[in-house]
Amino acid sequence: MLTANKNMWFENIFAVYNKNLFKRRFQAFRVSGLAEMEKINRGLPLLIYANHSSWWDGLAAFEISRLAALDAFIMMEEKHLKKLFLFRRLGAFSIVRENPRRAMESIRYAVEILTKNPARSLWIFPQGEILPNDARPIVFYNGLSRIIEKLRRVQTVPIAFRYEFLNDFKPEVFVKIGKVELIVPDEKFDSRKMTVNFAENLTVLLDELKTDIAGKNFSNYTQII
Repeated sequence: MLTANKNMWFENIFAVYNKNLFKRRFQAFRVSGLAEMEKINRGLPLLIYANHSSWWDGLAAFEISRLAALDAFIMMEEKHLKKLFLFRRLGAFSIVRENPRRAMESIRYAVEILTKNPARSLWIFPQGEILPNDARPIVFYNGLSRIIEKLRRVQTVPIAFRYEFLNDFKPEVFVKIGKVELIVPDEKFDSRKMTVNFAENLTVLLDELKTDIAGKNFSNYTQII
């Protein structure tokens, strides 16, 4: 697998580039639920699970991480990370979901990262591929629950992304942050059931985001770019 090789200097330089990129390509970048990120216990690992509908998701995740001052890592498909190898300096590491043995290697690595420093965060796109926002049902791989099972005490939060053309020739980025949840697995822990629950949580959040955009209900959204 391809491991992360975070570099703060590179991350700071990339932050300037990334923000300018969003300014050039998008009319606005709106986020709802920022107050939830203030509830994070910085002494416990945070797992962020999100939908994956666009190539922009990883770059949008980077902006959210900077905004919330997260020491964030991100799990990427190995075939994509090989092409975007500099993302390893931003905390990206690879996974091959189609290969169970190699996928478990990535899960163990994720657990190692978060155990070594519990203040870290990890972004996961459990759908495993880019899919339309409105594709239903949403189905997750079990990796997210497997990581939780091994960490034993962790925070999770769902985040929904959507990109829409509204009143301009450039699209807008919309992000809705769900509720931060503390999970402490016990002897009754069921990884498959939890995976289904996570998928249901994200489905609800995506539907809420779609409704907000359709009704232009942006009172709870902060424009960050």
